Amino acid sequence: MKKFLKNVPGQIAGTFAIMVVCFTIISLSRGVETIPIRRLAELLLLAVIGGILMEFAFGTCIFKQMTDVKRVCIFIVPFSIITFICSIAFCWITKLDVISTYIKFVGIFIGCGVISIVLFEIEHLIRGKKYTAKLKEYQNGGRKNV
Repeated sequence: MKKFLKNVPGQIAGTFAIMVVCFTIISLSRGVETIPIRRLAELLLLAVIGGILMEFAFGTCIFKQMTDVKRVCIFIVPFSIITFICSIAFCWITKLDVISTYIKFVGIFIGCGVISIVLFEIEHLIRGKKYTAKLKEYQNGGRKNV
């Protein structure tokens, strides 16, 4: 549980950063050049929920051995529902009787997921070499005095 609580702030920060990047990209594509302070607070609230869900699904505290596909399902299904509820509560979606609203929501949700994956892959490329070296050192029984 301590490890879970220790990792949650990092997950929240990463989730919030990705949400702000996605929101900025979507806003700029629509010609909006400012982000209201209220929107940042809404994104932070959603990031807290997303960060907790992400650590729950992808961390090793709860599920020790599980395939990545199952972990993604454990994260994406509840997070998509919570995001949809938040989008209605925060008035991100106003036309609930129009089918194109739902198509746009799904498209934006998938687009944000793709952006997230790309950003995490870039981070892994940058930081991965350091972690790979540490893993090899650990597997070899620690540092060797040569």
